[in-house]
Amino acid sequence: MIRTIALVLAVWLAAIVPGSAAELEEAVAAAANGQHAMAMRRLMPLAAKGDARAQFDVGFMQAFGWGVPRNPAEAMAWYRKAADQGLAVAQHYLGVVYYNGEGVARDHGEASRWFSRAAAQGFAQSQYMLGLMMLDGRVVAQDVVQGYAWLVMAGRNGVRSAGREVQRVALSEAQRRQAEQAIAAWRPKPEAADSGIANPRPEQLLGLDRHIGEVVDPTAWPASSIGVVTVAQYSTGGSCTGTLVAPRLVLTAAHCVFNGVAQVSPGNVHFLAGMNKGTPAASSIADKLIVAPDFAPIQHDKWSLDRSRVDWALIVLKDALPSRPVAVTALTREQLAAATAAGTISEIGYGQERRYSPTGQRNCSAGMTEDARLLTVHCLANFGYSGSPILAEIGGETVVVGIFSAFHEETRLMFAAPASGFEAAVRREIAAQSASVR
Repeated sequence: MIRTIALVLAVWLAAIVPGSAAELEEAVAAAANGQHAMAMRRLMPLAAKGDARAQFDVGFMQAFGWGVPRNPAEAMAWYRKAADQGLAVAQHYLGVVYYNGEGVARDHGEASRWFSRAAAQGFAQSQYMLGLMMLDGRVVAQDVVQGYAWLVMAGRNGVRSAGREVQRVALSEAQRRQAEQAIAAWRPKPEAADSGIANPRPEQLLGLDRHIGEVVDPTAWPASSIGVVTVAQYSTGGSCTGTLVAPRLVLTAAHCVFNGVAQVSPGNVHFLAGMNKGTPAASSIADKLIVAPDFAPIQHDKWSLDRSRVDWALIVLKDALPSRPVAVTALTREQLAAATAAGTISEIGYGQERRYSPTGQRNCSAGMTEDARLLTVHCLANFGYSGSPILAEIGGETVVVGIFSAFHEETRLMFAAPASGFEAAVRREIAAQSASVR
């Protein structure tokens, strides 16, 4: 989906003081259910005693502002403690920290060292990143054969993006045979002797799946104006998220109203506001679709950032809905930085983790690319979040500042169309609807 390249030999420094598996699992479950203070109280003693899994979990909560103010520098310190003990997921996240420049100066060379360590242990997302780096050759020595091999292994271990990248690699028959031999000969090299660190249980670690985030009350604003966008013509049966920005106007992602490269007919598009365990507070069918003029529909396996910049659409509803609309406001780079520092950047969406109830992601951070045409958001995402609003609090009021378009799972980066691209279109349509009522 997104071609982002982010990308290790340290020594296991000390004996690991293992924590209680039950305590770790209870803490992770509490954090996933939004009980962040309880989770932190259970994790901190274990982390202080040297349990690498608890150290990673504390770092994760610091990075995403769960129960504590977002603190990238503190998160990095905890990640490093766990990474130095050989915890592969911590090594990967530390690589992401260096690549994204979260709490530290961006350093792709340092990122590549940590990704290399995690990849050598068999961590699939790091294998993917390292493969891209080797194909690119800007940070590490270019090695098309080994880069291809890393991508193939990552794909076999569940990284969805790897298959698309593999198809783009042009190898000779001899090179392909070399890659296959390297794959067949490869064996993981765990760094930690302790089995709890070498093979941690998924329920002891945060961030290994997308089934996280707070359950939001769909009757409370602004969630009451956020809902599910369904398209009857979808061959996959998937859905997106949309936001009511006027009584008869919903904002979503452009790709949500396309079935492949064909735009669906308005009569097949439905908006279900305030969906609560499968029951909407209000709903309507579309009367008209307004898609960003520069949006070029294309198959998802050929997606690019150019499309994310203009990935927005307006659904004009046949019926006015009673929910209070959410205003759309374009922010400057400085305003985004201020909202991030204040901890008011958030997202609400209907993801696959709980398709019929809204999930909230709070304390996100948002920035802007150099050309100011794309928002980059450090948050959590899942399939189904497409079209969900990136929210910020401005002057005490929650507003939509962007529309989620795509995410890069391996670096935890989300990409959103900024409100500067659609604010004028929203105002024009609202004015047109007001004029038609007079």
